[in-house]
Amino acid sequence: MSKPALRYLALGFLISAIVLVGYRIFLYDPATVASEDKSTEETAVTKEESSYKEKYEALLAETEIADLEKEAVTSEPEIVEETETSEAAENTESKASEPSVKKITVIINDGDPSSVASQQLKGQGLIEDALDFDGFLEDNNYAALIRPGSYEVSSDMDYNQLAKVLMDNN
Repeated sequence: MSKPALRYLALGFLISAIVLVGYRIFLYDPATVASEDKSTEETAVTKEESSYKEKYEALLAETEIADLEKEAVTSEPEIVEETETSEAAENTESKASEPSVKKITVIINDGDPSSVASQQLKGQGLIEDALDFDGFLEDNNYAALIRPGSYEVSSDMDYNQLAKVLMDNN
């Protein structure tokens, strides 16, 4: 490059720096930008929570309808109901002694990094440490293979099984 070309390039950098400093000093308001980011995140969480709430309410309604239908079909004496109640109590006790398996749905949007999945799994209590799981994904070159979608995972899965489910393309 010639000297005049380098001088014009340097002058362009100087003018750009001055414009950016002026914008930062006079026009940039970090409080407004931060509040906009928070409101967007809160809206996204609210929509997701409402989706789960609707699913829960639908499942609860189905369960109640099934119970009512079962009661209507069963018109046997009260002795049978007492037996069923004691069997239900025994089943409840045996289920309480066994560790319960939690099943959750992990939602990964297009463009989300693997750390988003790790944070969701940590937030739902399926894994102890999100950074540890994210490190596992990076060490095994799984992080780039995680696909967007909705995945059903459970608490009895280990890191390999979780990674395979998250790499499955729905």
